[in-house]
Amino acid sequence: MKLIIPDNNDPKLLDAVKRLKEKESPHQIVEVYGKLTKNTYLGSGRTNLWDYVRPEAMQRIFGFRKLGIEYEWSINDIIPRFDFLKDRPKIIEELEWIEESGIKKITVATYGLARLAERYCPSTEVVASFYTNVDSLKRLKQWIKLENVKTIVSGGSTYRNIPLLEKMVEEAKKTDTEIRVIANLGCMSNCIQARGHAIIKSYASIDAPSLHCRPFTFYCMKHLMENPEEFLQLPIIRPEDLDAYESIGVDSVKLVDRSHSTPWIEKVIGSYLSGSYDGNILDLTSNFSTFYIDSMSNEEVFNIDTDEVSSSRAGIREYRRILPELMGVSIASDYNFLSCNTICDSCEGCQDTSAIIFDSERREVVLKQLEELEQKYLFK
Repeated sequence: MKLIIPDNNDPKLLDAVKRLKEKESPHQIVEVYGKLTKNTYLGSGRTNLWDYVRPEAMQRIFGFRKLGIEYEWSINDIIPRFDFLKDRPKIIEELEWIEESGIKKITVATYGLARLAERYCPSTEVVASFYTNVDSLKRLKQWIKLENVKTIVSGGSTYRNIPLLEKMVEEAKKTDTEIRVIANLGCMSNCIQARGHAIIKSYASIDAPSLHCRPFTFYCMKHLMENPEEFLQLPIIRPEDLDAYESIGVDSVKLVDRSHSTPWIEKVIGSYLSGSYDGNILDLTSNFSTFYIDSMSNEEVFNIDTDEVSSSRAGIREYRRILPELMGVSIASDYNFLSCNTICDSCEGCQDTSAIIFDSERREVVLKQLEELEQKYLFK
């Protein structure tokens, strides 16, 4: 399987990717995605930790290319900023620069930006972002009408629905379009916060300090703790299952997340290259990983002061960082994600929560803390 990996813009990532490329694996890293230059008028769905000027960005792109890895430029802003007259010329200029740079692919999240790319960077292939939520044949058919759209990242609800995904692959083939899935995002399907989360990420990628600090993932993490059986419905793809997706014609698998550290990214990619993982699969996800978070006893968790946490933006951010450890949830390593298509109209399989492991007392305390933080900070 072809793997698409994240660029967190860390200068040390190139060395990590060199090490990963040396691993023996049935899978292959073929592309890296990210946005290297500063977000000033067009968001990228993530806030950059490092910014590069264009000549530096090209040097980094060439560095990946020497490793046999092409760069996919992420401008998957869900806000149609090109319709703002003051921004439109700047966005067109960036598209023209992309055309001149030789960057082969861009990720977009809006139809309008895909159409502008068709005109101003015609040599560049377009990847329809996960944010487009292509979760049906009808949506797929609309996107593949665009000749420059050559890859579709399908919606999370398709990842466990193998029959639907197979039909989407067959439909996409009619226009030589490829289907891509994301293995380790961890976001639940049918989340009422999904669109708002995507919008705020777009704004935050340009000017995070001006926004109220309200981690949207507090919602889904709380919801899942309230309904533990739904952990078993997450659209997660195990490293062991990559072959199943390749067998139905899925072209590539994307790994996230650009906002994580280089050691975290290297560890996760290495697990997927190995094709197996014996630990808690939630640790490979962007939302629920406990990698590089200090373990905490129940006493330490119970003694957290939500008044202190809610007294500052930094406190809220730190609580979010350690929240996966506070939750203390794991999924049994023998749970078969492919045994359930998550279409829950008749099956009651998820009512058996024996595959979900957690401390009930700890769960109740953390749920109470989240309730208090909603009142004291998030929605105050």
